[in-house]
Amino acid sequence: MAKEEPPPRQQTGRIKDARGRSVRELDPVVMHLMHRPGIIPQDTLGDIAKDIGFGTTKGVRIAFWGWIVCLVCLVIALAILLTRLANGAITTRRFIVSLVPYCGIWTSFFGFWIGARNNRHKRIGSIMLKYLRCPHCGYDIRGLPVDPSDGATVCPECGCAWRLGD
Repeated sequence: MAKEEPPPRQQTGRIKDARGRSVRELDPVVMHLMHRPGIIPQDTLGDIAKDIGFGTTKGVRIAFWGWIVCLVCLVIALAILLTRLANGAITTRRFIVSLVPYCGIWTSFFGFWIGARNNRHKRIGSIMLKYLRCPHCGYDIRGLPVDPSDGATVCPECGCAWRLGD
């Protein structure tokens, strides 16, 4: 008889555990909204999701829409400049120089958006640890021994090491 696979856990970005290992973390908000508690009880999952927040921050929305607007302006400018280049109205050098400001602004908005997303991943990890849950697999790490060599608690489910507060 074939072994049944459990449903895949909803995971978000990557974070580093206490020993520097890069791991994917769970997204408790998505798990709560999809009613897929997995290893975390539904009431605890609801509390964790409430602490994290269901929406995006104002900064993330501004960065995202700024990125979209800059991308549209870049496409329009590219079309205009390509038409002028084909007609011989501008040189290739002028064409490239004209695109530099658009690319710079677009890249900066994209960088802000990525930075805000990474901050959310760190916040999810810290809130999961506040509730004594492994950010990678959701296992309850309450009462587990601390490794004396580095002061981290190792999750027996996935092997990730986490530094817990007091």
